[in-house]
Amino acid sequence: MHKYLVIIAMTLLSGALSAQKAITLEEAKSMAMEQNIGYRAGEAARKSAEWQKVNAFSAFLPNMSLSGSLLYMDPAREISMGAQSVRMNNDMRTFSLNLSQPLFLGGKLYQSYKIASTSQEIADLSQEAKRFELLSGVESRFYSLLQLQELLNIGRAELERARNNLDLAEIKLLNGLIARADKLRFQANLANKEIALMQSKTAFDLALRDFANFLGSEELLVPTAPATNATQILPFAELSEADTEQFLSALRTLGKRDNLQLKVIGKSLELSERAYKIAKGSFLPSLNLVGSRSWEENGIDRYQFEASNQIMLNLSVPLLPQAGNYAAMRKAFFDAQQASIEARQASEGIVLGLEAAAMKMLSSARQVNAAKLSLELTQDMYDQLEERYRLNMISTIELMDAELMLSAAKMGYTNAYYDFFKARLDLLSMLGTDDLGILTALLEK
Repeated sequence: MHKYLVIIAMTLLSGALSAQKAITLEEAKSMAMEQNIGYRAGEAARKSAEWQKVNAFSAFLPNMSLSGSLLYMDPAREISMGAQSVRMNNDMRTFSLNLSQPLFLGGKLYQSYKIASTSQEIADLSQEAKRFELLSGVESRFYSLLQLQELLNIGRAELERARNNLDLAEIKLLNGLIARADKLRFQANLANKEIALMQSKTAFDLALRDFANFLGSEELLVPTAPATNATQILPFAELSEADTEQFLSALRTLGKRDNLQLKVIGKSLELSERAYKIAKGSFLPSLNLVGSRSWEENGIDRYQFEASNQIMLNLSVPLLPQAGNYAAMRKAFFDAQQASIEARQASEGIVLGLEAAAMKMLSSARQVNAAKLSLELTQDMYDQLEERYRLNMISTIELMDAELMLSAAKMGYTNAYYDFFKARLDLLSMLGTDDLGILTALLEK
């Protein structure tokens, strides 16, 4: 009954995975860039910051306005001109062209423009960080799927081996070479392999669906393995202690320069410093240039206008009250100090995280080499023991122990292999790049 349940479950999973489409890593990245809602929202925020910078720059430009008025008086005015009295028109029209140009506002215009410019840079950096986060998420899921796919293949091979061992055990039982308990062990082993394969299929199916949802695809997408091999891992696995320290030193220098989070922290610190400068500008005078040209009717002849010009230089010096300005300045000062302390702490954490990511990658590379060697030795040992079992030179338990060791070695190598690529991906993300050649270049220095 158990066997039939396993077969039914595997059949259902196979049907669920039938509607699949192969996809490469580059195709998956391109699809994510087009479909991801968060990335598109970030692009809109970046455009908004660009126009905010333009708006801040417009504050430097002169303001020009055209105004007009129509005045109606009832009764109309009368003015005396010598011995005569002249009655003015009931309606009078006035037009004026006004121009104002700020000359100095305590540095507020400049600082506001620089804040808008810095905010745009932060938006650009944030969007670039979102791009790296998105592509890293795609690549991480891509490698996880390949890892699960490889484990699934290992499970299938082990299930086939368990069936062959059971067939061999039945032959040996018929010939009286093993006890019935040994055959039962092989049957139990086969049942365990069937359950393990079903679990692997389930994990692979769930990962496929998560990958499709992440890319915004309605159909399941099966990754096509990229052209990667163990030769990409070997240079990192064979670093000496001195070379490792030199590699880490170069990484620290590169990370401090290119890490996107560090750049955002630096720009955020600049914002708080400029906010403090704006607060200090509240104590400084302001200077504005105002000019106007007016056209007025004389009140007697309609649509006959007389022009007049006016130019004025306005100087304003803040005197009282200053308590609010002083409080705002001190608040901005301590806000800037707080931002500086937090930035220093965050920067140290990022640098430590960068070093930890680098050590994890190097450790993963060494683990791949160790797992590969262990797999080769375990495979040779198993081949020898399997042949000796066929010749009735070892017991069933010894063969099954060797089989467990081989299974663990295969899974260990597969996990170590893909863990290296994930660790390398994390390190590149912290460096603020997706160029694999950078790590190779650092090794060659």
